[in-house]
Amino acid sequence: MMKLETADRRDWQGFTRILEVMAFLDEIEERSPDEVRDAVERFCELPPNPGQTMSMEEVVFWAGVASGIEFWRHAEDESTDSATSEKMLVFSSLFSHSMKNAIVDLALGKLDPDTQQNPWRKFKSRIG
Repeated sequence: MMKLETADRRDWQGFTRILEVMAFLDEIEERSPDEVRDAVERFCELPPNPGQTMSMEEVVFWAGVASGIEFWRHAEDESTDSATSEKMLVFSSLFSHSMKNAIVDLALGKLDPDTQQNPWRKFKSRIG
């Protein structure tokens, strides 16, 4: 399972957007074409100053999306065999599931009142 740690408040914006896109993809079949089009328009809007406001997590996520689409095109053109395409799908699905859980774990860790009051509590003493 992935472990994500962040001290930068801006990173939360990236994780939120990533989780929002992933949730959208989970429900895409239940949405109308207009809802899909509107959501994609919103997701693909660049902020006014992307170099200052987009997190590295968002950039890596979108690079992964682009790579996945490109791989899908090769699978559709049968440039790759079905076993290879299936392996890539399974592998990427594992990471997708892991990413969702890591974001939830990160959010819950920030909300845990014991950790908030005493951040050193999670470290065990090596003395004795």
